[in-house]
Amino acid sequence: MSTRGVNFLDRWMAEHLPNAVTDDPAAICDLVGQVLRAAKREGIDRDEINEEVDSVFEVIFCAMQHREASRAEGDESDKTAKGALDLLAGRLVRETGITHEQAEELIKQIGTDWDALLQEAYFLE
Repeated sequence: MSTRGVNFLDRWMAEHLPNAVTDDPAAICDLVGQVLRAAKREGIDRDEINEEVDSVFEVIFCAMQHREASRAEGDESDKTAKGALDLLAGRLVRETGITHEQAEELIKQIGTDWDALLQEAYFLE
């Protein structure tokens, strides 16, 4: 397994993440899209990053949450990331009319690329 993808992700986040705390799933999705496009320009396939991290969305979400100094470590981060994915699923449900279960399944299959999620959700509908 190569670490090139995760090294790129770490470097990109250090250079490009805003100095603000956010839990807005749409903003996180935007950042995910930016990092994946940047990786593609560098010749790094999304799969190289996904070999090393379960979810780019969760990594960026947790990084954005840890910008707040008082943030607790450990299980709280995992709960917060899962909550963000739940918010993303909820937004997908509201905007497309699919069920929450369908939204969760799409996120598991596709990831957090908002445009791809919308396209697939409209296809289901």
